[in-house]
Amino acid sequence: MDRILRAREERSALIKSKLSESSETIIIIKANIIGVDKNPYYALLIINIFYRLIKELFEISNTEFFESLDGPFYLLRTKVKAEDVKLKCIDLEEKHLIGRLVDIDVYFGNGSLSRKQFNRGFRKCLVCSEDAVICMRMMSHTLEEIREKENQRIKKYFKKILEKYIDEAITLEANLDPKFGLVTKKTNGSHKDMDYSLLMKSKYVILDDLVEMFFIGFENDLLDGFFKARKLGISTEIKMYEVTTGVNTYKGLIFILGITLVALGFAIKNKRKDLFSLIKIIGKDLTTELDTEVNTFGKFAYINYGFLGARGEVHSGLENVKAAKDILTELSNEALTLTLIHLIKNVEDTVLLKRSKTIDKYKYYKNLVGGIEEYNYDIINLVTDECIKNNISFGGSADLLITTIFIKLIEEELGVIYE
Repeated sequence: MDRILRAREERSALIKSKLSESSETIIIIKANIIGVDKNPYYALLIINIFYRLIKELFEISNTEFFESLDGPFYLLRTKVKAEDVKLKCIDLEEKHLIGRLVDIDVYFGNGSLSRKQFNRGFRKCLVCSEDAVICMRMMSHTLEEIREKENQRIKKYFKKILEKYIDEAITLEANLDPKFGLVTKKTNGSHKDMDYSLLMKSKYVILDDLVEMFFIGFENDLLDGFFKARKLGISTEIKMYEVTTGVNTYKGLIFILGITLVALGFAIKNKRKDLFSLIKIIGKDLTTELDTEVNTFGKFAYINYGFLGARGEVHSGLENVKAAKDILTELSNEALTLTLIHLIKNVEDTVLLKRSKTIDKYKYYKNLVGGIEEYNYDIINLVTDECIKNNISFGGSADLLITTIFIKLIEEELGVIYE
């Protein structure tokens, strides 16, 4: 406890020093953590989330990040009037789903601005509706009760953003047009048994299970989480087939994105950024399953051409997604198309092989699309028309594009770059 108090004194001295050096408004972002451990897994996530939100509200002239026994914190400077900054920061604390778990303090001149200056009352207790300061004085709640409420709030937040970004990633890919024989909002592409409406129906039926796979990874050891999530994935596929009356819309995505979500949950809970190495650990033995698989096209592709399919992608640690993530600098139609082209060029797509029927035709269409080096709508449309005419599609690459989009969205939300 003495070390935590010293850390607070050091932060206070740092703020005073910064105020003496500058006439700008200073913002401190720190997680509001109860108990002795001020560095739980969510402390850094919380301050990263609010750092991003504050950067969207104000022009920040300088950013400094500090590790501390009292928890990590950001020290920001802005030329925006301190009163305006404080009011908007109070709104963030009160209105954001996890706003109660952050302290955003604003300093100017000789000290800090208080909520009382703006006729804003004390912050409310996490456990009850009483003012937090009263509950603290009365010691109304145990540490376990407060921690449980913190965890509930964090999980509620993750559920909300995961639902949002899985939905958004699937929808962005589905809306992309033209798209080399894949289903879009405008066309069924090369798919006689599938349309945009069916994609959306199956998206909604698999969404909750995909979110649950994240929490399975969050609450278990990595491989235990994978095995549990894989069992869930089987029932998720059944739900998909029921709503599509037997059409495979997202079986590959359930596998690829499901594993990604398991690894992400584990990574967040254990304060790790090496998401792709965690995926590689999960995929270490997956390709050996091809030796025992019977009467599937994946088995045929493996025996005849050495294609490892979706298992091979996971076995590599989704290295194609990792590379695609660097290409996808924005979520525009152009950037998404060029990212899809990159994936088509580099992925062993068993959907393409099945539709091509011969390896020569497979190579031809892979090179035809992969050879597009810049965004040209007319050329992309012409190639798409040829793909549709010849019943060509790239379902495996589409699943990886969705996964790439999802990771980018989560990185932006959490302020983390996954390696």
